Amino acid sequence: MSGYPPEIEQFHQTLCKLAGVESAISGVDDLSSVDAELLAATEYAHLPHAALLRTGGGLDNEVLIQFELVLQPSQEGWHALEFLGWFVRDCARGGRKIQLRPFALPPVTPYGGQLGHTLKFHLDLFVDGIEDSLAPALQVVSEINRSLELAISLYKMNQAQQ
Repeated sequence: MSGYPPEIEQFHQTLCKLAGVESAISGVDDLSSVDAELLAATEYAHLPHAALLRTGGGLDNEVLIQFELVLQPSQEGWHALEFLGWFVRDCARGGRKIQLRPFALPPVTPYGGQLGHTLKFHLDLFVDGIEDSLAPALQVVSEINRSLELAISLYKMNQAQQ
């Protein structure tokens, strides 16, 4: 058992159907208490800084559902990234508060070099109006999942169909 809500687990599975996607994990952050000053702290490094700086921090009753993707360093990985880039842009054009962005750790640490080993991609989904339950946010994830499943099928982007 993954410990994720079914809607999130299903979206992970759909993302991993794309040829070139190695893995997907996710987390939820309540952005209501995040202000611009907090973004400098290490524990907030995963957050989408530019988006949050534009609003001075999180909005009231806003959550971020963040999906972290590891792509294969291959032609299939590039194709998956390009496909997801199009899909996310199309969702945003349709009114979803969603973005896809790269994420990496520093190239060198006191423990050695890590350049070439930490690149991941974050799919950031902002959902506002969340008060007592994540149910409305999970409904949004389900809707996006249905759209992605359809796009993968239409464009034959499945792992097995490549």
